[in-house]
Amino acid sequence: MEQKHNGIIFTAIPDESNEYYQPFYEDLIYFNECLNEKKSIADQLISLSVEEQDFHTSCFEYDDIWLRDVAPVVTNHLVKFKYRPNYLPDDQGRYLDQQFNKWLKKNDFEYVKSPLILDGGNLIWNKKDTVILTERIFDDNDDWTEEEIIEQLEWDLDVSRVIIIPAEEGDVLAHADGMVKFIDEHTMFISDFLGDHEFRYSVQEIIQEQMPEAQFIVVPSSYTEKGQYDQEIASAKGLYINMLESCDALYVPKFGLAKDEEVLRYIQQYTEKQVIQIHVGEISTMGGAMNCLTWYCPSHLLPSKMRRLKNQNEDFSMKKIFDWF
Repeated sequence: MEQKHNGIIFTAIPDESNEYYQPFYEDLIYFNECLNEKKSIADQLISLSVEEQDFHTSCFEYDDIWLRDVAPVVTNHLVKFKYRPNYLPDDQGRYLDQQFNKWLKKNDFEYVKSPLILDGGNLIWNKKDTVILTERIFDDNDDWTEEEIIEQLEWDLDVSRVIIIPAEEGDVLAHADGMVKFIDEHTMFISDFLGDHEFRYSVQEIIQEQMPEAQFIVVPSSYTEKGQYDQEIASAKGLYINMLESCDALYVPKFGLAKDEEVLRYIQQYTEKQVIQIHVGEISTMGGAMNCLTWYCPSHLLPSKMRRLKNQNEDFSMKKIFDWF
C-alpha cells in the first residue's frame, strides 16, 4: 500500500481587475508568499493564477479565492459536491463550479460526484468514519429528506457517522470549519464561540450523542467585526479555529491581533505536528481564514502525473512543471 505522505496546498488568485477582490490583491499575493516561504518541507504550494508569480502557479483563470468550498472534499477518496452557495447569485455559483470542474478535468483528478449541494468548508472529517456538518446541508438540499441526505453522505463519503450540528445564529456561511476541527480520531478543537457557553455546550452534547468518546479542546477566539468588508458576510478576523491541516503541519491564521502568539502556543500543546502561523490579516475581513483560502490534497489522491512530477521536484522546478499542463 502506498504510504500516505506529502501533498499539495492549492490556492487561487483572481485577476487583478476583479472589482470585488481588487482592494485585497496585494494582501493575497503576500498571503501566498508567506505560505510559500513558511510551509512545511513536506508540502508544495500551487496557486491557480493567470499571472506568473514568485511562487508556483498553475495557469488557470478561477475568479475567486475560496477554494475550500468549491473543491472536492477529502476523505479516503475525493468527493465533488455541487457548489451552489446561497450567499452568491445562482449563475455566479454555477460559473465558479464549472470553471473549477474544468481545472480538475484538465489535470486528471479522480473523484466521486455527489448529487448533493455542499460547500467544502461545511464538512469536517475525523480521518476514519465520522463527519460533522451544520444543518445548512438540509437547507441547501430541501428537495431531499433529512434521512435521504444523511444516507447519501454516508454512501458518497464512505463513513458510518454523519453528525449534524446547529449553525451559529446569524452566520450566513454556516460552515462547520469555523466551529470544530478534529485533531485525532476522537478529539477535536471547538471554538469558544466568543464566550457563548450555552451554545458550545449544546454543540458538544449533540456531537456526544452520536460520538460518546468525543473529547473537546476549546480554542480561544478574538473576533472583531472591525473592518468587515462585506455587509452580508461576517468577518472571520480572530477565528483561530479556521486552520489548515496537512500531513505533518497545522497552519494557523495570524490576524495581527494581540492574541496571535498566545493562541499559537496554546495550539502547540495539543499536537505533535508543526504549527505554522500564516498572516491572513485583512483578507479575513472578507469572511474566511486559513482553511477557507486553501485546498489540501494529500499525495495519494493527486493525479498520477502530479504525483510523479512532485516526486521529481529535486530535479525540476514545479513552476515549470505546471506550465506543461
